[in-house]
Amino acid sequence: MSTHLMGIGETVSTLRPDFPDVSVSKIRFLESEGLVAPLRTPSGYRKYTPAHLERIRYVLTMQRDHYLPLKVIADHLDALDRGLTPPEPVDATPHSSATPTAAPDVGSLDTGARLKPAEVCRESGLSAEDLEQAVALGLLPDTSEYTLDHVEAARALAALRDCGVPVRNARPVYLAVRREVDLCTTVLGQRHSGETEEEFAQRAQELAATMVRVHVAVMRSQL
Repeated sequence: MSTHLMGIGETVSTLRPDFPDVSVSKIRFLESEGLVAPLRTPSGYRKYTPAHLERIRYVLTMQRDHYLPLKVIADHLDALDRGLTPPEPVDATPHSSATPTAAPDVGSLDTGARLKPAEVCRESGLSAEDLEQAVALGLLPDTSEYTLDHVEAARALAALRDCGVPVRNARPVYLAVRREVDLCTTVLGQRHSGETEEEFAQRAQELAATMVRVHVAVMRSQL
């Protein structure tokens, strides 16, 4: 029986139930880092075997569940390729487990939690250098205590980095967000007469969510 070969789109679709954030660009980035080497058709199209799929799944699981940097994951894969057993992360379950353990979620933390820079790095997957660069660019505040919103921003920056955009090159993101924040501030203005603080906050969140939807839709139409 011949091995089923998948295109990159089908590969992403197969992985997405377990890894909702996976994308074509993410798979291509892993290839550029030497973590997966798909087959190529004579016309140059990528084709992935079940073995490629499991290799990508391993990389994504190590990133999501254990926050391992790609260099360490590459060492793990090299050990597997040579028939060796890679070192197991402290909190890892065996790779043979049918369902990977869910990653620690900032949602499990107290909503009023304040995290130190090292804790932000651990929760988000950013390195200390990445965090310093994010602060220098204005993407994160220069503070000794971070909120859960800051952790979510740090996670997004880590995901962007893993897609091939290092934090040091993310200043255009800050500039775009700053313009959108300024626009939202202008639109929101002051609280309406009789509007409570909670109602104002809700209106602000709804506007921000709408702005994000427009941002995503326009980007998709341009790419």
